[in-house]
Parts: sequence; structure tokens; C-alpha cells
Amino acid sequence: MIIFEYSLEDAFDILKECTDFRIINHALNRTDVRRIPIEYIEKCLKSLKPLGINKTRENRFSLIYPHETKSTEDLYIIIEINDFKEIEVITIYTKSILRRLREYEI
Repeated sequence: MIIFEYSLEDAFDILKECTDFRIINHALNRTDVRRIPIEYIEKCLKSLKPLGINKTRENRFSLIYPHETKSTEDLYIIIEINDFKEIEVITIYTKSILRRLREYEI
């Protein structure tokens, strides 16, 4: 049962104060398969401002960061925030930057 439902602004504020998070097994497996260093995920969540953020369902958010080594791709980190403002990394994947550019076109 969810007590709090966070808005995009709430999620952004929680991320700004992020000092720790949990990566579930699925996401850990994805880091190996997709060759994305856990250290870069930590850097993204703790010190980089996302290029974009979307709410995908109750307290689950899709964060978009630049890919560490590929300038034509973005890194998507899917997180969930529980009622205690704890962050859990659900999965990670990469997509072409063209996807983000189309989504955020003005």
C-alpha cells in the first residue's frame, strides 16, 4: 500500500538529496549485460542533473542521463521511491538520443 505519491518535483528534490540507493538484482544483471559501470550509475544519481525525467507510474520514474561513452545514446535509469524516500534502481537501458529529442521537442 502506497501512502505517499510523489510528483516529478518531489522526485527531483529527493534525487538532489540522494546519498544512497539500492540496486535490485534485475538492474545489476542489466549493468553486466549492457556493460554500464555501477560507478557511473552512482555518479548519475548522486551528482548529475538528469537530461529528462518522466513519471511512469506511482512513485516510479524514468531518468535520462548522457551515456558515459557513446555520444549518440542516452542512459535511462528507472527508479522507484518508497514512502521513506528511499530510492531503488529497477532497471537501466540505453536508447538513441533521438528518442529524447523527440520526446522533449518544443
